Amino acid sequence: MGTSARMRIPYSRLNNPSSSPHRVFFIPLCTSRRFFLLITAALLVSFAYFAWSTEESMGEETRMPTKPRFSLDEMRGFALRKSLSADYKPSYYTKSATSFDRMLMERSSRFDISSTDVLVFVHIQKTAGTSFEKFLVRHLSIDRPCECTQKKKRCVCRRPGGSTNQTWLFSRYSTGWVCGLHADYTELAVSACVDTVLEKKEGAGRRRRYFYTSFLRDPITRYISEFRHVSRGATWMASRHMCNGRPPNPDELPLCFDPRIGWEGVSLDEFLSCPFNLAANRMTRMLADLTLVDCYDTTKMEKKKRDGIMLESAKANLRSLSFYGLKERMDDSQWMFERLFGLRFTKRLSEWNKSKSNDTVVTPETMRKIREANALDIELYAYAVELFDERMEKMKREGLPHILPEPTLPSASHFIDDSPHGDLSKSKAILPVNEEEEEEEDDRYEDSERYA
Repeated sequence: MGTSARMRIPYSRLNNPSSSPHRVFFIPLCTSRRFFLLITAALLVSFAYFAWSTEESMGEETRMPTKPRFSLDEMRGFALRKSLSADYKPSYYTKSATSFDRMLMERSSRFDISSTDVLVFVHIQKTAGTSFEKFLVRHLSIDRPCECTQKKKRCVCRRPGGSTNQTWLFSRYSTGWVCGLHADYTELAVSACVDTVLEKKEGAGRRRRYFYTSFLRDPITRYISEFRHVSRGATWMASRHMCNGRPPNPDELPLCFDPRIGWEGVSLDEFLSCPFNLAANRMTRMLADLTLVDCYDTTKMEKKKRDGIMLESAKANLRSLSFYGLKERMDDSQWMFERLFGLRFTKRLSEWNKSKSNDTVVTPETMRKIREANALDIELYAYAVELFDERMEKMKREGLPHILPEPTLPSASHFIDDSPHGDLSKSKAILPVNEEEEEEEDDRYEDSERYA
């Protein structure tokens, strides 16, 4: 009876602490329960806000269109399997490079193929670089044409006059990929690989002037063209990415695919999803001085600052180039090159201005993601077009050495048949039956090329 009465305490007595010995226990219990519910609700709201804000911030900087196919640890493992060369010794800016403005304003700074000048080509993937380099060795009218051998990719481009073995051209089809597959400006110029190679081949101490050149392309079509290239089987695994004397380690540059399998057949969404895909903003990266941003180590600098430095460096190096062309304006590019260098091609570059990226179906959402991934290249290309127009106007005002009319030019580079039964007298001036098909073959098997 006493127990039942104690359990049925009137509400009026609960409001009077002095009237019930149970009040001391009931108040803390009630307060603790409310406090727990409030804390739980606050945590849930905080978690939801954190997830939302994180997604928003990723949309601004690092959001990936789809989940990467492989985990970060797997991609690091792939990079470990990649064969990387370490026989690279940098020396900074030991030779002079000649800019466009200097060539235009100083007659003594014009390119002299018979002297010690060297034309160096920075070959950015899918920018018409292959076509331009082939024109340099096959369709350039000079006194001593490059000697190309059938079924071999490299040509010998010796200086005119005498028996000199010096080369005037540092490119894929002359010296080969001696600084690594598609070596960038950091590898070629900043780390002085060009110097190292030529001094080893031709003797140290020779005074040379370098005329750096390149080609650029609309970033969106270039990116899609690279995707098509990779989906056909290319990977550029032989690229070294040397910077400050060493290649990037697996933590700095993981691979997006298993090198034992490759990336052939990759979808555009998967191509976009890998955060370590160097196709994004490739032109900016390949023209920038990467030593300014700790090379491929992205942990030492905030992303916005890093991107800004790379973009400004790429613009500065673009201005310092002797020449750069635009794939979308091949005729103008050819006009500028011929008058700036005092040389002439025997064919029109625009005849080879063809692309397989134009028939790639891209949804509006995917296009938005491609633009986000290539924001730096888009800004760099807009700057390049404006600078290109300024250079064209300068050249028209200043005037340059007269280019001989085409009928009076000597024959272009010739091919030699080195087969056992080949007749050399009949093989000169033989060109490939279909240069477009040959370029596609080079494009597909570029990774397998190795040069001594």
